[in-house]
Amino acid sequence: MRNKIALGLALAATVVVGAAFAAVGPTGPGQFYYYLDDDGAVVGYQAIHCDGTREAWGKFTRNYADGYFICDPEI
Repeated sequence: MRNKIALGLALAATVVVGAAFAAVGPTGPGQFYYYLDDDGAVVGYQAIHCDGTREAWGKFTRNYADGYFICDPEI
């Protein structure tokens, strides 16, 4: 019985880790992500602009291209 519980918890942890990788996105100001389908077409977008505002639309997938805005330094 304990082995079944341990196996169930291990499988649940694997699912959680997999979901975290699928939910990769910007973590700070000036970052953006374009999410792509299997054919390479853009199906989603997520960004944190230089002023800290967030923007997101579409579907978030495991395939993505990321980058950075050129932000002016704070004065």
